Amino acid sequence: MLRPSLHLTLVASVSVAGLVLPAPALALAPANADADAMYEQGRKDFSQGLYKSAIEKFEVAYKRSKDPLILYNIGQSYKKLYDDDRQLEYLKKARSALKEYLAAIEKDPGLGADPEEIKPALAEIEAELARREPAPTPEGPTEPEPLPPSRSEDPGKKLRLAGVGMMGGGGALLVVGGVLGGVFAAKGGRLGAELNGDGGLYQQQMTMNCAEAMQADEPPGCATLRADISSTRSAGEKSNLTAGLSFGVIGGVGALLLIGGAISYSLGRKRSADWQAETAHVRVLPSLGGLVLQGRF
Repeated sequence: MLRPSLHLTLVASVSVAGLVLPAPALALAPANADADAMYEQGRKDFSQGLYKSAIEKFEVAYKRSKDPLILYNIGQSYKKLYDDDRQLEYLKKARSALKEYLAAIEKDPGLGADPEEIKPALAEIEAELARREPAPTPEGPTEPEPLPPSRSEDPGKKLRLAGVGMMGGGGALLVVGGVLGGVFAAKGGRLGAELNGDGGLYQQQMTMNCAEAMQADEPPGCATLRADISSTRSAGEKSNLTAGLSFGVIGGVGALLLIGGAISYSLGRKRSADWQAETAHVRVLPSLGGLVLQGRF
């Protein structure tokens, strides 16, 4: 039959990162001769460092005897394998065997084992697995994490560039509006002089005694003079209107763009200054060779 105090027959220093697995003294119930023989062979293999062979023997003994205490020996053997060949599969099997062992002794206090003695070892195994196993990949689409701000992501740069462009466009429109307005205003003034100046068309009309409308006995040339007056007056009105539009509309739009560009540029500069103040963390740290300036510049 299986020997009493089964767990004391194995070396207790099966470790993960310095972990010493406890070996509680447990008394096993009698088992059949085949299970006892396989257990003894497994114990000898374990003592000789033949852990894979020991596991095979212990597993056969467990299947034949159904004694849950042998799970402790199986768990120890897998952990010894992990110490020699650090494959996660061995550590996972050690965890599985020891968890099954823990569940059995918690369920049946009559087995004589203390569950608290094995829990620290299981906690160390879980910690080692968590350290070595890759983090699980989340299922489904995930949103990319926002990138931390860098020196190339100045939040005020676009505003400053937009402000420069608006001020440039507004200045150009002001110039165009001023030039066009000046040209047509000058033309309107010239046409006005042709109508109202000395020797102008209105003065000629009065000199020739030409009426505003055609008369039966009017002097020759009055019809032509009236036509000249009408066309000159119409051209002058158009010139004055165009001058007003040039100054008012084109120049006004240019002025608005100029003002808006100045505001945008000012806001951009403020945002850039705030961003630089947040990202330019500079520290002076002592070192063996003196002082070290550390931070973002």
